[in-house]
Amino acid sequence: MYMQSNEKKQCIALVPIFAILDESELTKLSQKVTSRKIAKGNFLYSFANQNDTLYIVHQGQLKNYQILETGEEQLIRLLGPGEFTGEWSIFQPQQRHTDIIEALRDTEICQLTRENLKKALLDYPEISLSLLQQMSKRLEVSEKQTATVAYSSITKRITSYLSSLIINKKDKPIRVELPMTRKDLASYLGTTPESITRGFHKLEKQGVIKSISARNIQINDLNAL
Repeated sequence: MYMQSNEKKQCIALVPIFAILDESELTKLSQKVTSRKIAKGNFLYSFANQNDTLYIVHQGQLKNYQILETGEEQLIRLLGPGEFTGEWSIFQPQQRHTDIIEALRDTEICQLTRENLKKALLDYPEISLSLLQQMSKRLEVSEKQTATVAYSSITKRITSYLSSLIINKKDKPIRVELPMTRKDLASYLGTTPESITRGFHKLEKQGVIKSISARNIQINDLNAL
């Protein structure tokens, strides 16, 4: 495999659920890790693959999405360095993937099989609690996204999303950077790129925001979010 032992250890050290491990424990776990490179535009797995591996992004970026009955993409989330997917494999053996993960740029990942992940959870019970916390956070984000898409106007979806990106509300001026293209944002918010464009224009016209660039947004009216 292309990753050296120290790189594998660095890769798993990026993941919050393994933060409780000391150097020797990280070294031991890294010996179970394998690695892969995924070229931009290629896929991490297909529908035919079993959901039996934990994937961790070491470098690069992945896009996780589903294909709706209409044939359109529904973006679930983006994954960058230190982020992971496949954690449900520990609870759902023999299940097949129902989603798609595509590399948005050349990406390096490290991975643990279900059996090795299961053994790590047994060896280090603290990881289990951390894993459940991470899964709970994702479920909360997913539920909020579903509610926003189902019941909110386009402008409300945009302002709610922009609000989630703000790190410090005391900053003057408040600026956020979109982690995805507006096309992907439209997919994430369950609408069309044209509707997203109109929504941003409407908010700018109202003075709520100002587009510094395609991805950099200045928040002029925090209360409107």
